[in-house]
Amino acid sequence: MIIDDILKVIYAPQKVFKNIVANPKYLGAIIVILLFIGVQVGYEYSQFSKTYTESTNPSIDQLSTFNNATSWRSSPNVTLTNNFNDFFNYTVYVAGFGLPTSDSKAYYLLFGNNSLQLQATNTNSIVAALSNLTLTDQPSVDCSQSGFQNLSMTIKLVDSQSVPQTATLTLYSLNDSNSYQYDLTPSLSNTSTVGQWSNLTITLGPNATGWTPSGSPIWSNITSLTLGFTYPTNSNINIEVGGLFFKGEYLSPVQYNSTGILLQFLQLFSLQFIFAWFIMTGIIFLICKGLKSSVGWKPLFIGIAMAMIVMVIRGLVNIGATFTMPTIYYPFDLSLGVRFDPYAALYFPPEALSTLPAASQAIFHNIDSSTLIFRTVVSGMFAVSYVWLGVLGSFVIGALKPEFSTVKRIAISAISLAIVVLLLIFLVGSV
Repeated sequence: MIIDDILKVIYAPQKVFKNIVANPKYLGAIIVILLFIGVQVGYEYSQFSKTYTESTNPSIDQLSTFNNATSWRSSPNVTLTNNFNDFFNYTVYVAGFGLPTSDSKAYYLLFGNNSLQLQATNTNSIVAALSNLTLTDQPSVDCSQSGFQNLSMTIKLVDSQSVPQTATLTLYSLNDSNSYQYDLTPSLSNTSTVGQWSNLTITLGPNATGWTPSGSPIWSNITSLTLGFTYPTNSNINIEVGGLFFKGEYLSPVQYNSTGILLQFLQLFSLQFIFAWFIMTGIIFLICKGLKSSVGWKPLFIGIAMAMIVMVIRGLVNIGATFTMPTIYYPFDLSLGVRFDPYAALYFPPEALSTLPAASQAIFHNIDSSTLIFRTVVSGMFAVSYVWLGVLGSFVIGALKPEFSTVKRIAISAISLAIVVLLLIFLVGSV
């Protein structure tokens, strides 16, 4: 009988609300709230299952570690220091700070405020080694087909004014006898890049080209690396390194934090429903009382809960909208800025793009265009669902106060809904 009443709210609301307010039952309200939470959690899981963010090594909050001179060692003729005056400036927007994009405090120096500086006097070669590539419990970095696919770094050749005769990157697997070596010379051979930051991204893994193995290295067990530079003649050498990290491994939040996501959204959507339910009921109750025409709390309370079945329908349509989404891959520098809009859809604020490089901006525009249908449906359903809820609210009021005119019923319902939306944005951040 209660399920039948819930269904009739959709196709015969004016008639069914007379029955509901005459015989209000909490079970109907409980069923609607459980359906709402279940559908909304399903919507988020469906959205997250198609959304991947790029992980890094070191982790994204520790990326400055590999720029720090204390993490490196070198031969006695090389001095390793942190240069705080000249560093690779890479600023990103962080949604977790909870600040608007116009606030400078919402931005974070991803690689810190220093670069690694390698200096040597009257020599033609320098070598520096990073012996510990992981800050986690894992003993090595996984660069296999299922692990990190790229190594990125930025290098500035400060002195001498010539380019290196040879430049090599060596990745070691477990010990110094097993390694992969990569020739960086072509990437640093243009004299116009002297004094400029050069961004290098090197492909890793079994299918990567350009690597020369020595011994029996394994891509899934990379434990250390060295950088070596040789010049044609002896000179004073000064090289700066910044933004050195492993990337190219993409994970979905459902993969690495499914329990946390479930708990987060159980809390969010429970609060969203309960706040909307209580606020709308309370405002209608107070307005009617102010009009010297009081109504019973329980019939109104249950009637509004049953009307909120439209939010369950909205959630089902939103789940369908997620099927229009392609698989989305957010690079590491965009991932920190991804947040929820008021409709619980993920997005990156376009006004925060200005600090990012052209490549990341291009990825953003591709994501934005590929999710246009999804975002249009989700935002459209927000309008449709609340207009529908407003109409049903007027039917609830009419069932309780038949002496009210249609205009008065609609006005009371509309006022209550407007306040609900504003308070939900302020209190919960989701409507």
